[in-house]
Amino acid sequence: MNKGAELAVSPNAAARPPWWLITCSITVAAVATIAGAVLLAGAFRPDAALAGSVIYAFVSVGAGLVLTISALGRCGRARTAWLLIGLGVLCWGIGEAVWLAQSLNTGEIPYPGPADFFYVLGYPLILTGVVFLPYMRPGRYERLRLGIDAAAGALSLGVVMWVAYLNDVVSFGGGQAGAELMLNLFYPFGDVLLATALMILAMRRSEQRIDIRIFLLAAGVALTTIADVIFSVQAAADAYVEWGWLDGVWLFSYAAFALTAWALARPYEQSEGSYRSTRGWQLLAPYAAVAALFGIRLATSTGDGLLLNVATTAVAALIVVRQVIAVRERRELLERQRDDLVASVSHELRTPLTSIQGYSQLLSSSWGSFSDQDRQRMVDTIGDEATHLGRIVSDLIDVARDRMQNVKLDRSLQSASTLVEEAAAMGSGDRRVELDLVDGAKVDADPDRIQQVLVNLINNAERYGRSRVKVTTTRDGGQIWFAVHDDGEGVPLKYQADIWERFERGAHRFDATVPGSGIGLSVARDLLAAHGTTIAYRQSDLLGGACFEFPLPEATAPADQLVQA
Repeated sequence: MNKGAELAVSPNAAARPPWWLITCSITVAAVATIAGAVLLAGAFRPDAALAGSVIYAFVSVGAGLVLTISALGRCGRARTAWLLIGLGVLCWGIGEAVWLAQSLNTGEIPYPGPADFFYVLGYPLILTGVVFLPYMRPGRYERLRLGIDAAAGALSLGVVMWVAYLNDVVSFGGGQAGAELMLNLFYPFGDVLLATALMILAMRRSEQRIDIRIFLLAAGVALTTIADVIFSVQAAADAYVEWGWLDGVWLFSYAAFALTAWALARPYEQSEGSYRSTRGWQLLAPYAAVAALFGIRLATSTGDGLLLNVATTAVAALIVVRQVIAVRERRELLERQRDDLVASVSHELRTPLTSIQGYSQLLSSSWGSFSDQDRQRMVDTIGDEATHLGRIVSDLIDVARDRMQNVKLDRSLQSASTLVEEAAAMGSGDRRVELDLVDGAKVDADPDRIQQVLVNLINNAERYGRSRVKVTTTRDGGQIWFAVHDDGEGVPLKYQADIWERFERGAHRFDATVPGSGIGLSVARDLLAAHGTTIAYRQSDLLGGACFEFPLPEATAPADQLVQA
């Protein structure tokens, strides 16, 4: 679990949730469910309006209270998030209680009034709490996609609300007071906030495969949003019926919030299999509001407008389908790249391991049958191959951690000829490397890292060349240029820009018979960038194949003075 994930509460607190809190949560949920079912069934009696109002206030305040109290049992960021959500629901409950008190006292409910203040306050509190909820941190591009999806859904829902309700409010708001008009506009805006919170919950990557708390919270937010939107449409058409089925939907939403408090009070357990993948329905969820917008336009259009809207709907459907296919295509591409990488790295590791294992078995089983010179040669080969193996593993780790350009260098005054000669001895294998070096040239560099670069280049030259490899150093304008030449076919033009990327093998990317992991040039580029220089490819003018070259400033002063400068 990462820094954003929720920290579990202490074992004792998690194991013993307050029995009264569990009882209250279930009681509130049960009362809300029963009352909502009565309203949905149309069995509510008009003479029981007072009892219904009392039940409504009890359910809403109770759901907010138990959710707020349950949030206090969390810790860290989770506590803040759930506390904001609980306070948001509680504000709605207080609004219902104020509405009941005003109706009992004066029989008239002012609009706007104190109850509306609490109603309006609940929307941003809930959205803020949902944003603060702990989550499995996504990657950079996934986070960007989630933001775009949420913005698309919120914007489209806002357009839907404008078409269905807000346009009429603004057009005929001339006879309304300023506060009344602003409140009529803000309630649909609050629904947009709730819809945004719902989309964030739908796309949230949880630390649990199935998080019942998030599921119940999303259910409560979804029911509230649906009921609010339907109420806005009915109120605009003067078709709202008090204590009808729509009030039952609101009661079901409070039941979901109360059950969220019950789930939040239960012991927290992390799932063994963390949920990390994006489901198809999560990709489509943010665009449900877009579908609603197109549905409204289709239902209200005729003639040429109908044809245009049908075509637009078809294009939108194709775009959504393409997005789902693109996700599957990317998943297949990643799996194929992973398989290619495993095959390449396995081949790269197998070569030194085979030498180490073979010589070790020979020395173990037939020690006395070899001369001292042969034994020493085998031991030296085992050491060289072990060093090579360690270098490959180190390169893989450094590349995976993306730290090659920030590597700490141990720079000192070095002979350019010595660097090349030692690298040629380590990387030449069975092939003799030709050397053409400048005498007396010195550079200020980390010898291990520069030799690592040269060994990678020499290994590549041996791997892709035919029979000759040549390493040269030249002096030019205060710089010492290191160049590694081979007599192979060189790098095709279309791959010359790609060979510097990680795990890129150019023309041999799909040929597992050609050894190489595709990280040597990437490591060389990053190590030289840490030295403040660059590496380049060109056609070899000496052997006709590939030539990789890089410059280092020639050192004309002691190393300690260069470091100070």
